Amino acid sequence: MNNNCFLALVIWCPIQDRCHSAAEHPRIASPSGFGSNHWLGQAIRPLLLWAIIMASVPPADAATANQKVRAAEQLKEAADLAAPLAFVKGDNVHLYFTNETPWVVFKAGWKKTRLEGRDYTYYAAELKTDSARPPLPETKSHWREATVLGRAQWLELSRATAESLTPSEPWQGCYFQFANSEGVLYRDATGRVHSVRFEDKPANVSIQKRLNSQEFATAVTRLLEFRMQSQQEHQNLFLLVETQTGQTARYVLFDLARRRCVLLSSPRTGDDPRGAPHLDSSVLVLTSLLVESHGVAVLKNPFSSAGRLVNTVFQTLSGLVKTRLPASYSPAPLKPGPRPGMDLVAWEKRLDQLTGSPRDHGSVRFLIDGECFFPAFEQRLAEARKDIHIRVCIFDNDDVAVGIADLLKRRSAEVEVKVLLDRMSSQTSAMALPATPMPSGFVPPKSITAYLRHDSHVAVRHFLNTWFTADHCKVFVIDDRYAFLGGMNLGREYRYEWHDLMCEIEGPVVRHFERDFQRAWAHASPLGDLAYAEKILSSKPLTADLAGTPLPELRRLYTKTGELKIRKAELEAQERAQSYIYLENPYIYDDSVIARLVRARGRGVDVRVVIPNNTDTGGGNGNNFVKANYLLKNGVRVYIYPGMTHVKAMIVDGWACFGSANFNNLSFRTNQEIDIGTSHAETVDRLRHDLFEVDFAKSHELKETVKVSWTDHLAETILNQLF
Repeated sequence: MNNNCFLALVIWCPIQDRCHSAAEHPRIASPSGFGSNHWLGQAIRPLLLWAIIMASVPPADAATANQKVRAAEQLKEAADLAAPLAFVKGDNVHLYFTNETPWVVFKAGWKKTRLEGRDYTYYAAELKTDSARPPLPETKSHWREATVLGRAQWLELSRATAESLTPSEPWQGCYFQFANSEGVLYRDATGRVHSVRFEDKPANVSIQKRLNSQEFATAVTRLLEFRMQSQQEHQNLFLLVETQTGQTARYVLFDLARRRCVLLSSPRTGDDPRGAPHLDSSVLVLTSLLVESHGVAVLKNPFSSAGRLVNTVFQTLSGLVKTRLPASYSPAPLKPGPRPGMDLVAWEKRLDQLTGSPRDHGSVRFLIDGECFFPAFEQRLAEARKDIHIRVCIFDNDDVAVGIADLLKRRSAEVEVKVLLDRMSSQTSAMALPATPMPSGFVPPKSITAYLRHDSHVAVRHFLNTWFTADHCKVFVIDDRYAFLGGMNLGREYRYEWHDLMCEIEGPVVRHFERDFQRAWAHASPLGDLAYAEKILSSKPLTADLAGTPLPELRRLYTKTGELKIRKAELEAQERAQSYIYLENPYIYDDSVIARLVRARGRGVDVRVVIPNNTDTGGGNGNNFVKANYLLKNGVRVYIYPGMTHVKAMIVDGWACFGSANFNNLSFRTNQEIDIGTSHAETVDRLRHDLFEVDFAKSHELKETVKVSWTDHLAETILNQLF
């Protein structure tokens, strides 16, 4: 195995909080979120929005792009001469390059996760110049010195990692992801291990195992710990340094005593040289909200704007009736073996009455995570023969989103390309730096709308956020034949950073998604409500073509203004559950859901919930662990996914529901959302096997409560009321 192939195993990068959209990220002032069910939130919503936008403006002493470039060059020059001395205290590290005169000191810090010590923990931090140049710590100080391992030990550990992770059978592969690097390990017919980039995977290699960044780091840390123990070494703190001529050195810190792995990256210089968002970006967002969403939109959409206002007021009043969580139960013991679930035939008939949504027909192919969805999506875009219609909440301006935009621009010369994006969500997302570094030299366009329109035939329209509503849907229709639906927006986090779910749908139901798009597109036009009304009146009834073998039954479920089908269906399904409930979501804020899960567990139902170890929302971690403790005390099995899961899915007794909707008031009451519900046994079994069973196995199941503070309880209360 070539040594150079091991270098492709890891690309170090910084992780920082990622502000997303108004709909996805409450910290960025969700346009449909503030006060969606509470009068206080309604009153302070505009003030909070402006305050949060202004908070994103960097302070006056923030490092400039030139300073970052100089810091990166200084780190490279120092590393070329000698390895550093490394000292760790708490959640901070200092690297001392004493070969320089005067000394060069770099520092990095990270925020400790709640579950540190219960399992191996993965962090990433960006190295920054420490201009104070502190002296070397004294022996009796609380700083611990790390043992520095060089290139030879790096390669040795890389070989051992590859050998341990690669399946034993020839041509069976292990997909691994580390930040924005992804590759495949496999053995050829002779048993020799190969490491290749994901896009270079041989066609005959079958992926048998998948590791995200957290899992990959865990595997390396465990292997290092085992090797140290087998060699009877007593050190437990290591800095692994990999150097290669002409390239920036790479650093990873292993703290075996605290079971943590920390990736230390060079200062980021590949992002927009303008740095973090400036005041003009914040003013642009606020102006868009006031002038477009509450000026232009009200003029061209007077009837729908009035309807949204009435709906907001009604949902606010409805939210004043707070759900009372059940007192602690003594849940019924789970009996071994499967127990009868609810009658699915009767349930589907009940859904006919409850939602009024007809049953459609179509096939579903689940695409889990970015490495499955994006290549499939790009292939369909490249193969389109008639039209491409994109309806998305966030069309970001990072390198992944720009890559999709470039493909759409090229295809617009041959087929019709229309993009409908949520105005506020895409604007606020563009203001935030991604968690992982973008390619060196990449400069994000200031406006993805302008970029899409420039030198192309792409037509772009905006969903305007009147009364702080948002279009949270992610539905991409191609040639009236394929529809992609789920939780992924178009941006870097969905491609490389998060665990998420999309599905590709074929069959007669796709025509309904196309009709949904055409109506939404008309509503976003200059004629607004008039164009929307004309589109509805001119639409002909869609009849199913079921020649040959019948396709599975699928039911479209929506959240629209005054239409809460998703909420009704999901809450009643939880209320009716008799056998099991599996649920995965990062934003379980609504106490209506929590109450039903606890009541179901009290009936002896097997209830399991998957939530992320770290969310992207301010206060989201506090909320999740407060609710996790409550669920755990009431017998619900709680699984902490390693990293961020953005999946929106649930299975109840053989009925599945998945799509764009979260389990919060935004998705249940005010956003525009689209989900799919189905009782088709094969489809539900695939979702259970490919998503839930895999995530149960790779997640950390809580066995005892997590320590929370009063601020966590406050965050939980706010998110439950406002979002």
